Amino acid sequence: MTNYPPDALAKAVHAIRTRMSDEFAANALRALQRWPVTVSRAEIAGIPCQIITPADQQPAATLLHIFGGGYVSGSPESEQPITCAISAQSAIRIVVPYYALAPEHPFPAGLEECIRVYDTLSIQNGHQPFYLSGESAGGGMAMALTRRAIGQSRKVPDRLVLFSPWSDLTAEGIARSGGIDDPTITVEDLRVCVQAYLGNRDPGDPRVSPGLFDAIPAQWPPTLLTTGSQDILQHTVRRIAENLRAASRPVEIIDAEGMCHVFEIFDEFPEGTASLEQAAAFLTPGR
Repeated sequence: MTNYPPDALAKAVHAIRTRMSDEFAANALRALQRWPVTVSRAEIAGIPCQIITPADQQPAATLLHIFGGGYVSGSPESEQPITCAISAQSAIRIVVPYYALAPEHPFPAGLEECIRVYDTLSIQNGHQPFYLSGESAGGGMAMALTRRAIGQSRKVPDRLVLFSPWSDLTAEGIARSGGIDDPTITVEDLRVCVQAYLGNRDPGDPRVSPGLFDAIPAQWPPTLLTTGSQDILQHTVRRIAENLRAASRPVEIIDAEGMCHVFEIFDEFPEGTASLEQAAAFLTPGR
């Protein structure tokens, strides 16, 4: 694994943040124009969150969504192509925490903030359906939250949606991404993010790499996974699906030909629109 000097690491993280912000800003604004939703902010368990609700509809469920960005970048705003589409199409309230980013706030700071939001929402939601989703690094965090909920006998999400989840931060996991021509992210980006997020901590920690299952718990919820043939994380995503099937857990996977990492964010892809329609249907209460 590459070991970047502090100045080189800071420069690499800045480059990732700038690139991601530039790539996603226009898509996020178009999502607000396209989908009939209301966007607001609230503090939950002391953590600022973006709240998205369907316009002129009473939400019948709550979805906690964790944004991606390699643990070093991203925001609830960058997720609006996903969250606005799902909220409008499934009539659910979506909560997206502004969790702390590395390297300023390394592991486990962001995860602990998401845990606080999860625990509060899972109690507040009462008997209404409670769902969990995340993309890329947020998908890995969503898996870690699910594992923790099961292990501590807490409320388990009724359904789980994982868009290209980054669930294996080990050197072996990153090596599986070698040779994949993903136009949105590189293997070096992954290495930068691992060092910024973990420093010298163990990437095999199940809170960091929750896809490294020793056994799938019987309480694992029905799961929808998405990936594509140009997704840099396609091999680990498919392995999650295989492990869930082997454990006889309900799982669906969208594996789109020619699609890159978290292609749902890019509204120019009809495959992304179709994937979000399927995710919204998967999360529609009563399905």
